[in-house]
Amino acid sequence: MSNSNNKNNITENSLCIIGQEKSESNIKLIEEAKRAFDTVFFVPVNGISIGLKEDFSITYRNTNLLKFGAILPRVPRQYYSYAYQFLSFFPAETFMAIPPITFLLASERFFLLTILKKRKVNTLDLYLVRSAKAAYKILEEGEYPRVIRVPGKRTGVTVKSTVEAKSVIDALGSLRQPILIEELVKGMVSLYVSEPEVVACVEKKTKEKDVVFADGDLKGKKPSAEVRELALEAARAIDAKVARIDISLNKTPKVVNVELNPGLIAPGKATGVNIPEKVINYIHQSYRVHEEKPLLMKFFDDAKSVVRDVLKGKQML
Repeated sequence: MSNSNNKNNITENSLCIIGQEKSESNIKLIEEAKRAFDTVFFVPVNGISIGLKEDFSITYRNTNLLKFGAILPRVPRQYYSYAYQFLSFFPAETFMAIPPITFLLASERFFLLTILKKRKVNTLDLYLVRSAKAAYKILEEGEYPRVIRVPGKRTGVTVKSTVEAKSVIDALGSLRQPILIEELVKGMVSLYVSEPEVVACVEKKTKEKDVVFADGDLKGKKPSAEVRELALEAARAIDAKVARIDISLNKTPKVVNVELNPGLIAPGKATGVNIPEKVINYIHQSYRVHEEKPLLMKFFDDAKSVVRDVLKGKQML
């Protein structure tokens, strides 16, 4: 099977935004995209059909999605694994703001932070255990307070001592699920990356002790050069050219989480930055560069062929 028949049918200067719904952020992205691209199309992720026949096919109703020159995936976390699958079908000629493998790497937070750590990015101290017995040893080491949560759950339990922690672990152990034990984030900023720059930064204020996934009020903040560079390093490490990077400012800056489908309106209001405009400008410029690469490669291939012919001719003389 091959998608080769789609390679020569890509519509120039076209963008497809794939998301869950026409949220306020997605609507604003569509509006900004119409100023840069000739064709803009929004597709709900649940409406996509994937075909495996003689050729690959990815459609929404009667529209062939493989014809778009650029793709902006705005896929919620619960669809990250699915995003990896359907985005992998697109030809190499398609520009993607976030490539398929990035969704696979970010599909589970502990795995994501493991990848970042392996790639020399400073991350939050975090442990994953599957039994109370394994957790007890960890609880006796390190500093308090800590947060204990079940992977995939937004709300964690903050504990101030080993006694409290063991009580929570015993309760969660009965659920027969993995357990995360992590250091408490006391100050967190979120940096909005649109490669190669950080376009906005906000600090979240909340009454919740566990600030990572809690709702809160956003306030614009100017990040230090160290924090800015850490955000860019994290994004580059998983090839997330458009993302929100959450960083703890407690003592040493550490990456807490990466969000590939962040809300853009609230942080934009808090900072006075039109984040959707910045994102679309990046995508359009990068798409143009990406579009020229095949032509350059063809030029170099043709040049190499000429050189080979010349050298072959000299050998024949």
